[in-house]
Amino acid sequence: MSDEIYSLLEGLTGQALPLPAEGAKLASKQLSDDGPGLGYSQFNELLLLCGYDRVTKEFFQFLVSDELEYQPGSAFHTTRDLRRGVERFQMLALWLFGNVKYAFKTLSRDIDELVYWYQRTRPLPVRPYEERHPPIRPIEPIDGQDTYLLGYIIEAQLRERLEEKPGNSSARAEEKRRQATVSQGRRNHDSYLASDHLDVYVATSMRLPHEYLMVARLTEKIFAHRALEKLNLRWFDPTQAYCSDRIDKGLAEALMLKRAKCTVYFAQESDTFGKDSELASTLAQGKPVIAFVPRADSQTVNELMEALSCAYPNRKQEDLLLEQLRVFSPGAAWDDAISRDEKKYTLLREQISDCVFRVSTGDQMLTNAFWNFYLEEEE
Repeated sequence: MSDEIYSLLEGLTGQALPLPAEGAKLASKQLSDDGPGLGYSQFNELLLLCGYDRVTKEFFQFLVSDELEYQPGSAFHTTRDLRRGVERFQMLALWLFGNVKYAFKTLSRDIDELVYWYQRTRPLPVRPYEERHPPIRPIEPIDGQDTYLLGYIIEAQLRERLEEKPGNSSARAEEKRRQATVSQGRRNHDSYLASDHLDVYVATSMRLPHEYLMVARLTEKIFAHRALEKLNLRWFDPTQAYCSDRIDKGLAEALMLKRAKCTVYFAQESDTFGKDSELASTLAQGKPVIAFVPRADSQTVNELMEALSCAYPNRKQEDLLLEQLRVFSPGAAWDDAISRDEKKYTLLREQISDCVFRVSTGDQMLTNAFWNFYLEEEE
């Protein structure tokens, strides 16, 4: 049991044991089946005997029960309790700082820092969302089949068609629809900028008509879900907004990314640098990204083919299907094997997807160099 306690202390502090001592043997007695448990003062004595810094009562209580208000008599009663507390802290450390050692030094002794970062990880209360007032200028919904008219490609195509044949009645009718849709998109753009709340940024890449339609439908489906209907959420949907200037558009979307609490990232047929940058920007701000990857089932295929048929009514289904088969490469993601050596890694995984969210290496040279330079500002 002593070795296990030493290992847990190293995991908590992010550094090797400075002073191997009898502290772990004493703690083992406290944490045995018939032991009295390991209280706050005893835990600090154990840390000092092993060469580590003491911790505050609030930090100790966080390890014991995931709360900050110290309860007299709180204690670890088994090594399992201690392990749970250490793992709880490691999740917080990797999530917020990406480094256990830095997080321990920052949070274990500074109550204000602990309170600040702890509160950032707590679930947000639902009631303020339920009591929100509606926007004074609501978004004017643009039908999914018309959203492609907000794109720059269709604008150029229609201009070219009308220059070649000014009397083209179908092109003139489509251009009239485009201008009406663009006007609506401009108003929505201003409504997004004026909105006093912004909760979600929808990151997409859209060039072709069916991509606009698929994104518009999926976005509507997500935010119409019964689990969200009472929250009065506000989200930035790029299929509903139009900005003619690419620089202003980039600045506006950067502002939306900064304001939103999270980003929903649509994995699509092809992804762009801009969309990937939006994902990276969100993560760099310490905010979550929800990556939506469609299931590879018959329903998804049917929805895609239906959208393609709506977007391209004059094309054959077999031609549309063949194009989609050429777009996707099913084995591409698995061509390179992932290999790891004997170094120790601490991984923080997201519960639903089991994806690795943060990783801490056991290479001490890399760790020391990384955290000496990563947070240092240029002179």
